Amino acid sequence: MKRLYIWIGLAVTLLAGMLAGCRGGNVSPEKEKKREKIEIWTYFETDAQCSALDKVIRGFNRSQNSYEASWKYVPMTEFTKKLSMAYTEKALPDLAIIDNPDMSAFIKMGLFEDITGFLKKLGVKKDYYPSLVETVSYGSHMYGLPMNCNNAALIYNKKMLEEKNIEPPESWEELEQAAAALSTESCSGFLMSAVEGEQGAFQILPWILSTGENASEIGGEGTEKALAFLKRMIDNNYMAGDCINMSQNDVGRVFAEGGAAMMENGPWVLPMLDEEGIEYGVSPLPADKISSVIVGGENLGILKGKNVEGAKKFLEYYNQDQVMQAFCQEAQILPAKMNIEIPEDTNLKVFKEQMAGAVVRSSIPSWNVLSKQLSQSVYQMVAEQKSPKEAAFMLDVQK
Repeated sequence: MKRLYIWIGLAVTLLAGMLAGCRGGNVSPEKEKKREKIEIWTYFETDAQCSALDKVIRGFNRSQNSYEASWKYVPMTEFTKKLSMAYTEKALPDLAIIDNPDMSAFIKMGLFEDITGFLKKLGVKKDYYPSLVETVSYGSHMYGLPMNCNNAALIYNKKMLEEKNIEPPESWEELEQAAAALSTESCSGFLMSAVEGEQGAFQILPWILSTGENASEIGGEGTEKALAFLKRMIDNNYMAGDCINMSQNDVGRVFAEGGAAMMENGPWVLPMLDEEGIEYGVSPLPADKISSVIVGGENLGILKGKNVEGAKKFLEYYNQDQVMQAFCQEAQILPAKMNIEIPEDTNLKVFKEQMAGAVVRSSIPSWNVLSKQLSQSVYQMVAEQKSPKEAAFMLDVQK
């Protein structure tokens, strides 16, 4: 009996060793390999944007076994400053989702990798809006992948306009009349962001260009006319003077809470309005002489000296039509690829139609100076420091 127990013990030990060997042999070397980290910085903050980006990240991580991507939120108002500091401190992320007008300055600083050959293989020049390709280019070289695009339109509360029997305004005169009829003590007839920096500049510039002012000659009579129009809207309480402190998302929240009947804003605020159950409509931005909007959106850039191969894999993944389409549909923004269709019944239709004539900010001379000065000009008018004529003159001088 003792001998039998010894044989049983030996058999169990041998079987355990065989099973352990089998388990070791079944582990794929690919699975054993530690994934390389890919960090992405972005200023996305709406629930829809964050959720959509989360899904892209998860999809990428499931699609391969070599890299693991994650993203970090950096406030938009601090984004360029943080990126510059990270460059100085050698603490850059691998990828940045950056506002497309900001990319040019960072390309010139040497922050982004030249990935011209890689982007040509992806068919970027053929498949993407030419205006967006321009935002990732410097000379004949390309430094990033356009991620999405947008512009600003007029978004209005259908119920408020119907109660006053008002049609969505198409001209400045109609907008002023509608805003006058819709304004109350608790509700602005119209609202827009004039906050300092790119967000404010993005919303102020269309009014200037709508006068027929040449983009290379901002600061002339058209600029004065546009600034005088905006000041009149504020002076008459058709638009809150606090617009100088409101981001685009702040404006969206005020609108969603019933604090504004109409607003200038982009498609990224639409999920917020849907969540609040607001019945809204979207129409082209009211024009003076010509309809004009500004190209908005983000680019994906690979930071120089970081995990370039892993970052390229991420760009390859996002470049797939179905990935880009799913991201943009959830985030309620337009795909950067021209061929990707949007549903016919979507409120994005107006924004897509406006892309055809949208102006690229980086093509405007001295835009890095003007972008700061545009919002400052509205602030100076609100504070009664300068008249529209003086504010327009300052824009011309600052160039």
